[in-house]
Amino acid sequence: MAKMSFKVPSSISRSFLDHEISLSKGGWAAKPSPLKQLLFFGGGGLAVLWASTSTFISSSGPVFITLFVIWGLLAVIYFGGLMKTKELRIRKVPAFLAYLPRSARHVLTRRSSNPSDFHSIVGINDIEEDGRIQYSDGSQGQVILIVGSASYLLFDEDRISILDRVDAFWRKVDTNCEWSFITTKEPQRVYHQVANLEARNQALEVRDPDLIELQNEQYDILTRHVGGKFTSIHQYLLLKGTSADALRRGHLVLQAEVEGSTHMIREATMLDRDETLPMLRVFYQGIDHGLVTPRASLG
Repeated sequence: MAKMSFKVPSSISRSFLDHEISLSKGGWAAKPSPLKQLLFFGGGGLAVLWASTSTFISSSGPVFITLFVIWGLLAVIYFGGLMKTKELRIRKVPAFLAYLPRSARHVLTRRSSNPSDFHSIVGINDIEEDGRIQYSDGSQGQVILIVGSASYLLFDEDRISILDRVDAFWRKVDTNCEWSFITTKEPQRVYHQVANLEARNQALEVRDPDLIELQNEQYDILTRHVGGKFTSIHQYLLLKGTSADALRRGHLVLQAEVEGSTHMIREATMLDRDETLPMLRVFYQGIDHGLVTPRASLG
């Protein structure tokens, strides 16, 4: 039976400092606080007290000392606050300092520029002919075009079946393989229609000019209008394994799910190199006229 509500489980990487302590049974302090936050507040308060009494600040006058204490306590409270991930805000400071230099915020991608900065962002060494992605950290990945079964028009029975199937699926996924779902809005795919039109062209026994012109008109409509101006939502699955064996196991789990049920994934098509490049290009190059708006979610 599907659950009526869900919660984010606690991380298995929790340490002793992540244990939450409630200071009182009522009021603002009733909300549990992790031990690391309490230690940060205590250490920060002591540091402000020491700086205001044992450094040059102690001889700067009562007004300046008062302002410094207020500023220091506010800084401790702000940087000791919790983010949505229950990490202290001070954890953002190293990333902020690394982002301050202008060279860290602007990456040149000219042909004459050093490609090291751009490669550090992408992290991809090569994409093989079959679509296998070789990452710089030694991991391997594969992009798969998928079609799901979710819809606003689902009956309650179907919704419950899908939730049960998805819940059971994630329980058997290997942690050595990442599953990243990527949703894009891009021009409709007309490969099959164009291939069918070409097959009809090859099957023509009479090369009548009017028929040829009609087929050319249909080709222009498919490629320039349907495949160029009309957009639709596409969803991809990026499997990234820590090794070739981990990626293979991820493929087997996905294949078993597609063959066993259509509740979670109805269709799955593995992309080769020529199909993977345009999908990845969305994130690093974009498409003219703003036709593509990518949105990624980690499963």
